[in-house]
Amino acid sequence: MSGRSVRSRIIILDLKIFFTLICIIYALVLIAYGFLFFESRAQLILAYLPFTFILLVARPDGKLYQHLGENIYKVILLVILILMIVVGFYFHTQYMTLLYERAGNYSSADYIFGAILIAFTFLFVWIEYGPIIPVLTFFFLLYAYFGEIFPGFFHHGGLSITRIIEISSVEFTVSGVLGLLSQIAITWVAIFLIFAGIARGFGMLDHLMRITTVIARKFKYGVPQTAVIGSMVFGMFSGSGSANVAGTGSFTIPLMKRHGLPASVAGAIESVASSGGQIMPPVMGASAFVMAAYLGMHYWEIVKIGLLPAFIFYIATAFAVYLHSLRFITTSITTSPQNLGSHNSDNLSIRDFVEMLPLILSIVVLVVLMGVLWVDVMLAGSSMIVTFLISWFLLNILESRNIKNVAKTFAENVLNGLKFGSVEAANLTVALACIGIIVGVLSQTGLSQKLAFAMIDLSGGKIWLLILLIFGVCLLFGMVVSTVAAYILVVTLAAPALLKLGIPQIVAHFAVFYFAMVGLITPPVAPCCLVASGIAKENFLKVCKDAMRIGIALILLPFTFFTHPELLIHDLTTVSGFIFVLIGILCITFGLNLPKKGRQIIIQRVIYLLLGGIILFYPDPTIACVSAVLALVIFIINLYLIKRVGGVINDG
Repeated sequence: MSGRSVRSRIIILDLKIFFTLICIIYALVLIAYGFLFFESRAQLILAYLPFTFILLVARPDGKLYQHLGENIYKVILLVILILMIVVGFYFHTQYMTLLYERAGNYSSADYIFGAILIAFTFLFVWIEYGPIIPVLTFFFLLYAYFGEIFPGFFHHGGLSITRIIEISSVEFTVSGVLGLLSQIAITWVAIFLIFAGIARGFGMLDHLMRITTVIARKFKYGVPQTAVIGSMVFGMFSGSGSANVAGTGSFTIPLMKRHGLPASVAGAIESVASSGGQIMPPVMGASAFVMAAYLGMHYWEIVKIGLLPAFIFYIATAFAVYLHSLRFITTSITTSPQNLGSHNSDNLSIRDFVEMLPLILSIVVLVVLMGVLWVDVMLAGSSMIVTFLISWFLLNILESRNIKNVAKTFAENVLNGLKFGSVEAANLTVALACIGIIVGVLSQTGLSQKLAFAMIDLSGGKIWLLILLIFGVCLLFGMVVSTVAAYILVVTLAAPALLKLGIPQIVAHFAVFYFAMVGLITPPVAPCCLVASGIAKENFLKVCKDAMRIGIALILLPFTFFTHPELLIHDLTTVSGFIFVLIGILCITFGLNLPKKGRQIIIQRVIYLLLGGIILFYPDPTIACVSAVLALVIFIINLYLIKRVGGVINDG
């Protein structure tokens, strides 16, 4: 082995140790912050954003190391390390002075260090997410500076470079790289992403998939439901649809294919189920945390409001999966252990459920602390992590009584989990920091208000035209940026327009939140379908087509928020509204996913689609009620006939 090869391995080893140390500090400080609250959230971000840059550049598997030579990389790492320590120390020590003494009269050092933070935000968003978000942000900065040359309502007086730096960095407001969005990411969101990483590091996903799969194999059509259940649970913590697909889909998609489902359907099921993980309480992804901050509500209030729509989504998705199972799974495969893949046991033991106990206890602690005691999100998240770690350690000590082996496994799992969670938290933080710059430009130039009035004018004041226009804008953003980024950008533009036409604030925000997720399964980008098609080895557009049919509930639900606001604003009509919306969406789901084809089926599809549309959107409650009863009767009869003939009808 050459000396250069040995030196290269030593460098990589040193980087791994350094990176692991950074991740440990990153996560432990956040967990401690949840208990101690040793400073304000605004002060925390001043030190943590530079620290985030250090974490990302120190990744030995990161893109910087892969594209640069060892010597250049070491120099860059050292420069960024020193620079970020200086920047973080400066802003952290100058916080009170910036806030109370130099506000509006900043020094040259403030502008220089602020510009450095902006530049590094652009750099790392480009590295981690590609060029779309930084290019979009740069366009808005150009718009802020050259506002005088833009025509029409886009025209404004233009902002100076110093003013742009102020709103993008040194002002601690809603906007900017140090603003509210970054603060939410580095606290509320990060603590749950770290928990998700720890759960992943301890193999909770594997345990979950094993339990759901073994139970599902007891039923002829049960196996495809493992994707729905597993993705729902895992998605509650992952915060990313595509990451969820990669995590659960690598197991569920091949499993569904082995049980007879076509590759496109298997990929579509995983794509839809993973997309919906971001709407399932008690952890609803980053967007819900941002929504709580924007609306000034406790996060648990958002969770309670989001519960009924999430139930409708997963009931409809599970039903669509069942219909496809009726069509394609023609024989029982419950006795074939090889079809279970690596989880080849037919039975579950008490140990299987005991291994899930730390996760269950953690969720119970979260629900009690936030739902009953209404404690702060950070305290609840930190308590959840500590509960998980202590319960896992004690359970394994009681089982093996070999403290040394348990401690070794515990330490390895913790380190892996902290690395998973810290990287995810760091990635999301830099993305929201960049989006914060756009929000600042929209606010300072008055463009958000101008666009709100423009949308109202374009729709002629008609609410449904405005909703369709907002849906189109949200779909466009949702295709090119993450769900949380699309939600922030569109709600900044669209919420004022909806509020001016009398739409309740919570309805406007939840509708945009759901609209933003539709882009996860709609071409031309559809990131969830893209990942799933790769795992399934199937054509991307075929997966998208099936995903939009199976996930029709995700597309329809935000529209029903406007016709049935009682789903979100709970009152005496909430139960009836829930039933109406559920029946209507199940009708349309049935119509689009009937497990048979033929000329007669076209008529049935049309009937189901019409009845579902009337139930969901017709303003007369009497007609909607009659339609619901009629649909329910036809629905039950048709489903009985389909099951009676074995599920599969002539495809001709």
